Amino acid sequence: EGLDQKRGWFYTLMVLSTALFDKPAFQNLVCNGLVLAADGKKMSKRLKNYPDPNLIINSYGADALRLYLINSPVVRAEPLRFKEEGVNGVVRDVFLPWYNAYRFLQQQVERYEMAEGKAFRLTHGSLMELAQSCDNTVDLWVIASASSLVQFIRNEMEHYRLYTVVP
Repeated sequence: EGLDQKRGWFYTLMVLSTALFDKPAFQNLVCNGLVLAADGKKMSKRLKNYPDPNLIINSYGADALRLYLINSPVVRAEPLRFKEEGVNGVVRDVFLPWYNAYRFLQQQVERYEMAEGKAFRLTHGSLMELAQSCDNTVDLWVIASASSLVQFIRNEMEHYRLYTVVP
């Protein structure tokens, strides 16, 4: 629900649901703030004071735009001055390091497969199963860190704190 629509839509749903069904219209509500132009004014077709969304998506990708918005004040019902540089920053600071880590893993898997002459297979179904079969201290630390991260992200997402899961 947009903050600017709170009175019209949110209250109407609440009143109708309570009057007709004697229960709330919803169990959870996410209220976002307003996305403003970089100059702080309301985005306007007439003023053309916003970047073309298709160009943003084509340049940086939809995931970078989503992550920029999720990590912004707009998810805490505060206004956001949209800046293309912010989306670029997400690509630079989040996606490129993730991609580099993925490429490193992929290269190590290929190296393993060439050295061992067999395909790499992760045979364990969960991190806990993997930890039980491991005796290397560093590997156990990595597994524990990954498990803690997964638990943290699940908890934050269940409580609608989307902005805390972005590094």
